[in-house]
Order: sequence, then structure tokens, then C-alpha cells
Amino acid sequence: MLDVGGLPRVFWWVWVSTLVVRTGAFVAPFLSYYLTRSLGHSAAFAGFVAALNAVGAAVSAVVGGVLADRVGRRVTLLGALAASVVTLVALGVVHSVTLIAVLAFLAGLANNATRPATGAIIADVVPSADRGRAYALNYWAINLGFAIAMFAAGAVAAHSYTLLFVGDAIANLACAVVVFFKVPETRPTAHLAAASGTPADDGPAGTGTLADVFRDRIFLGFLGAVLVGAIIYSQSATVQPIMMGDDGLSPGAYGVVAALNGILIGVLQLPLTTWARRFSDGSVLAVSSFLMGAGFAVPLLVSSIGHAMGVYAASVVVWTFAEIGTTPPQMALGADLAPAHLRGRYQGMSTLVWSIAGVVGPLVGGWALSDVGRSAVPWASLVLGVAGVPAWLLIGRRATARIAVLRAEEARVTAAVLNVAAPTMTGAATVEAGVAGAVPTSGVASGDVVREPA
Repeated sequence: MLDVGGLPRVFWWVWVSTLVVRTGAFVAPFLSYYLTRSLGHSAAFAGFVAALNAVGAAVSAVVGGVLADRVGRRVTLLGALAASVVTLVALGVVHSVTLIAVLAFLAGLANNATRPATGAIIADVVPSADRGRAYALNYWAINLGFAIAMFAAGAVAAHSYTLLFVGDAIANLACAVVVFFKVPETRPTAHLAAASGTPADDGPAGTGTLADVFRDRIFLGFLGAVLVGAIIYSQSATVQPIMMGDDGLSPGAYGVVAALNGILIGVLQLPLTTWARRFSDGSVLAVSSFLMGAGFAVPLLVSSIGHAMGVYAASVVVWTFAEIGTTPPQMALGADLAPAHLRGRYQGMSTLVWSIAGVVGPLVGGWALSDVGRSAVPWASLVLGVAGVPAWLLIGRRATARIAVLRAEEARVTAAVLNVAAPTMTGAATVEAGVAGAVPTSGVASGDVVREPA
């Protein structure tokens, strides 16, 4: 099992809030069912609404990241949760086509704005050396909550679709209560401003824009590699079920292999993350890239050996191992690469990449399956997965030097931040956040991004 000791108290409250909100995540998976079966809209309109929701999520990834840096993680998180409560309840009661479309966009905007703030809080309060297991635990909570939500939502939907929206809103409200009472503001620049007597957005610790993120070549390379892997992974919910249908397998069979993914993550995520900690993030991500590509190439064997159900089950097993090996180190590496005063923006860009992949992947995969041929997507997945191996090894080596610079800077000013943060944070949370490196990258010129040593 993954070692859970030594993590800050604030992290565990974030973990609880994540589990609570994910346990009530009823609406998104059942929105198309609601629109077509309950309201009688066409599949085309349901797809349009889903696309609007995805566009809202993409926009909020950037906006949420900027707000987390400028106004604070806690304020951004609470505002997004409150907006989610309102939009979910409204979406469940309106019948106007126009209002449904607008509210779907706003729901995506509100829901996804929580992710950069949550990721930044974890990076603020958890030391760099422990971020991998912290993100692994949070990802495990996401999957556990989702599994519970799917089990409960089916029963709720059978009784009343309206209760799906109410239940999801209640989960967001409960999450907001946990954050309001148990999660303090962790934005490093707020503590430095208290020490210097200047506004939090003034001085080197508070400066920074999205332009700084786009000047960071190492992080841009990281985002490119993440995008490729996310596009491959997106085929799990689009091309793969279509291929299974073409091979004569029923929707029930797809449900079985999809459940296999969740079971494997629930059982293996924590122990495999512990085992993988002995290797560098770059090495783990390189191996996972190969497994991701190979996993989605396994269906090529159906035409030669038959046994379609067994082949697709094997495919899910392989790419699930890749998913387990990808998510925690990818999140930790992205957080480690970010200067403290830009963590929200870096988290927002990472979230945006996944949103883009959720749009691009299905479009490209569906086109390739229809117009190029059945084997196009599996072969392309394998090629892209193999190409990711040297890419991740290179990114890992270059990131090591960058992270060393950031860690040294964090260590240099930790004592000062502890002294300032003490009056504004309570008990163990104060010490934990300071020791974790919740500190600004002071000493960096205004607008600069820390560079690795030559």
C-alpha cells in the first residue's frame, strides 16, 4: 500500500473534499440520457450540449488557474463550487433549448475551475518529494468517488432525473462547506505580502502572467507530451467501444471491460505508485507512454486470434497500467516545474491540455476509424506511445535541473514564510504548509521564469 503518513493535515481535508464532490458527480455522465430520454431532444442536440460543456471546461482551466494565483486558491475554489451549485440546480429545472445550452456551458465553466485551485493547494502544502504520492491519493479518491457515483446515479436516475441535479448540487455544497471550514488560503504570495507590507500582487513574488508560462520551453514540452498521451487515452471512451461493437460485442460487454478499468485502479493504484517511487518521474512516464500505445494496439490481434472479449479485456489491462503509471508522476512533475507564484496558471494549462484532448481525440479518432480504416487508430496509438518514450526521458532529464533550482529557492525562504504564515494559519497546518515549500520564488526578476543551469 501507498505510505499515507507524514502528509499535511490540509491535504487530507482537500482529499476529503475531493471524495465528497466526486461521490455526487451524477450529472455529467447522465446528461445525454437526460436530454434524450427525459426531455426528448435529439442526439445531435445532446452532442451539442456536451460540446458546450467541454468548451466551458476548457475556458475555465485557464481562467481558474489565473484566479487561483491572483485572488487565491480558497476564494477561487469556493466561488467555483458555489457557481456549480447554482448552475446544476438551474440546469435540472429549465426546459428551454437556449437556457439548457447556456447553463451547460456555465456548468462546465464552474466545475472545471476547481481543478487548478485544488492542484495548486496540494503543490503549496505538500513537499516536492511527497507530491507524487499526494496526487496518487487524490486521484484514487477521484476514481473511488466516481465509482460510487455511477452506482448510485443509476438508481437515482431510475427514480427521477431531477434528483441527479439536486444530488450533484448537494455534493458541491458539502465540498464547499469542508473547504470553508478546514482549508486555509495557501497562496504563497499572500504570506510574503504580509511580511513586506505590500499588496500580494506587487513585487517579484506577485508578478507573473500567462506569458511567463508560454516562455517556459521545458513546460511547453511537458504539455506537448501530455497532450499526445491524453489523445491516445481519449480513445478509451470513443473508438474502442465502437470497435467492440463492430466485433460483435454488446454494450454489456463494454460495461464489463470499463468496470475492469475501475477495479484495477482501485486495487493497484496505491501499491504500484509506492513501487514506482524508486524510479524517476521521467522513466515511469516513458514506460507508461509505451504501455498506453501498446494497450490501444492490442485490438489489432482480434482479426488474427479471435476471442474478441479476451483481447479487449487484455487491452484495458495494459492501458490501465499505463494510466496508473501516468497520472500521479505527471501531476507531480507539472507541479514541481512551476514557480510558486505561478502554480495556479501552470495547473490551469495542464488542465486545459486534457480538455483539448477530450475534443481533439474523439474527432480525429472517429475520422480515422471511418475514413482511413479500422487499424489506423491502434497503429497510430502504438507509434505515438513509442515516440513518447524518448520525449519523456528528455523532459525528465531537463526537468531535474529546473526542479533543483526551485527547491533550493524554496528552502532558502521557508523560514521567513513560516514566521509570516503563523498568525494566519492554525495549528499543524501552519507548520506543514511552510515546510512543504509554500513559498514564493523571491529573487526572480519580474516576469522571469526560472531556468535550469547551463
